[in-house]
Amino acid sequence: QSRWLEAQRLVKRTRPDFIPRYLIALEAELASIRSEVNGRNVGAAGMPSRHTLSLVAESEIDESFALTEISNRAEVQNSLPLYLLGQRFGVLAGKPAFDSESLPVGPQALCRMLRQASDCLELALEHRVLLYRTFERNLSPVYTGFVEAINSSLARNGVLPHLQYIPIRVRAPAPNQAAANARPRRSDAPTGPTDEAAKTDKPTASASLGLGGAAGAGQGADTRLPRDLATSSPASQGDQDAFQLMRQLLAGRRQLLGKLGNPRGTGGSGAMPVETGAVLETLGNLQHRVLDQPGKAPTRNVAQIKQDLLAQLRTQLPGESAPALAEEDSDAIDLVGMLFDHIMKDVRPNSPAAALLAKLQAPLLRVALQDKSFFTRQQHPARQMLNAIAETGAYWLGEEEADQPLVGKMQSLVERTLRDFNGDVGLFQTLVEDMGSHLQTIARKAEVAEKRQVEAARGKEKLALARKSAAKVVEDLLKKKNLPRFTHTLLSQAWTDVLALTALRHGEESEAWQQQLDVAQRLVEVAKAAPGQSPLEAAEADQLRGDIQSALAQVGYHEQEAQAIASRLIDPQGGGGDDDGASRTELTMRLKARARLGSDKEDPKVARTRLSAEAQAHLEQIKHLPFGTWFEFQLDQRGSKVRRRLSWFSTVTSHVLFVNHRGQKVGEHTLESLARAMAQGQARVVEEEKGTLIDRAWGAVVGALRSFAGQKPGGDKP
Repeated sequence: QSRWLEAQRLVKRTRPDFIPRYLIALEAELASIRSEVNGRNVGAAGMPSRHTLSLVAESEIDESFALTEISNRAEVQNSLPLYLLGQRFGVLAGKPAFDSESLPVGPQALCRMLRQASDCLELALEHRVLLYRTFERNLSPVYTGFVEAINSSLARNGVLPHLQYIPIRVRAPAPNQAAANARPRRSDAPTGPTDEAAKTDKPTASASLGLGGAAGAGQGADTRLPRDLATSSPASQGDQDAFQLMRQLLAGRRQLLGKLGNPRGTGGSGAMPVETGAVLETLGNLQHRVLDQPGKAPTRNVAQIKQDLLAQLRTQLPGESAPALAEEDSDAIDLVGMLFDHIMKDVRPNSPAAALLAKLQAPLLRVALQDKSFFTRQQHPARQMLNAIAETGAYWLGEEEADQPLVGKMQSLVERTLRDFNGDVGLFQTLVEDMGSHLQTIARKAEVAEKRQVEAARGKEKLALARKSAAKVVEDLLKKKNLPRFTHTLLSQAWTDVLALTALRHGEESEAWQQQLDVAQRLVEVAKAAPGQSPLEAAEADQLRGDIQSALAQVGYHEQEAQAIASRLIDPQGGGGDDDGASRTELTMRLKARARLGSDKEDPKVARTRLSAEAQAHLEQIKHLPFGTWFEFQLDQRGSKVRRRLSWFSTVTSHVLFVNHRGQKVGEHTLESLARAMAQGQARVVEEEKGTLIDRAWGAVVGALRSFAGQKPGGDKP
């Protein structure tokens, strides 16, 4: 751990030099594209030529192997855009097309720059490899967009603007097709698959390039177009293909449900078609109408909004014409409606989050109509905004007053969306960052609160163990000794608390512990002495009286009460008399009725009753769960559920600490009661969920559509 901390300090101290070094290396790579040698394999950086036999340090091999793996994975994932970029860089450099090793912005070049720039960090080998892995995790989500952006920029500036890449399937060319393949095709003609192509299965690495408006032989083009293929439209061709696939599945569902008469509610055969622009404008009016409604607006689903949309469009048409949405627009609205239906299953009905999600429906419908990548891009800003509101409502919001600031923050973001969104999805990115910053602050507070709860629970466990140990010592001390009831009660209760507190503060091997134990032994001797024959000298009696009063004050006794108890113990026959208002009987009753130190919890021995076989199995499962596991509890017979985090448990005291998302302690549980709840189906362990709430909702939507189409629901998910 000390080595990791030292590595972190090194990075913090030297990282201001890292980025300039990296950018300088990148600039040098770009500036040297016309030189003879402008790239090297990442694994060869700093290593001798393959024609030279030499000893190589093991660290060099490990480091080079890690970088080679990173670059190879990035190259495989982005082979198509890198191929196009190599063609364009070849034009810029006046050379043949660049391969991936020579591309200044290719994966190998970026890894080579990383290795050179990281020298300034002065890290050990294991930490450098970790740095490279971290670089890969951060590079992978953005590298595709980076390469596509360069391709688009070069195309806009006239560098092979009509460059296309179409994988070719192997087939024997027919003689009568040679002339047809040689004829150039129109630059705006779509390059689609042929019937012959569908009959072949083996893809090859050969490709046809369309330069300057002439597409190559399009025979057998693969219908599975890559997601990475960039176009000038907002959504890539892969996004369009995925959306069309969902439309086909939606049509199959509609047919299976028997809604063939007027499935889209578009107005029938005589309806007048409405352009997408008019639909977007009308949705914008509905969006602002929600903002203008005073008080709490009635919650409406997407189907009702679609009806309102058609009603508004009908008022804009001449005569008695009925509006008809374009099939693609209608399908997009239906898909968004299915998405919201699945999201609402995770949000409590009539909650603030449910109302806010309903208000977001109109602007998100506008996004889906104008940008089909909303259905396929996990990092789409509008999709992230929807996920932020949905997850916050499902997991963070409760009934507590502490949630009101978070509700207010969500309301302000939604109102800002309704007020300011006019087609620019960049607004959602700003709102997501604002919401993320607010949630990070709440998460830090929750972490601190949870840490305090765990520390308090561990403190109570230590106190319970100390009480158990002190009780055992006092029990051994009182065994087979016929003491007065008052002395016996004081030692078994009050002095047990004194010993427990001493053990917590100083330990059972300390001098203070031995001193309190000596006091208890002297009190036993005094109680067993014959009447009128005290074994204590006057000075010793005064010292013992002071020790008793001081010890009782530490465990919560008032000064006068402690004095009366000490006097009764030192002089059992006459100390204190009856004039102080505390007779021996009264003091005994007070001792028995007094709250014990750390006795706010139920004794775990009482709670540990016999468990069924199923509950016992769940108990063993709980004992092996890591701290931080989430549980889902059923609140009532209606199926209302709530999630709680298992922060800590003790196998000694059997106590279990659960907190909510804010780190606040909720409920009282023991290991046995939790095992019983699991056996009865009232509690369950929440398995780790992959992806965001929106991603899971989309998976459910696509799975449902595939089931209607008779396909397995485990196919490609948008």
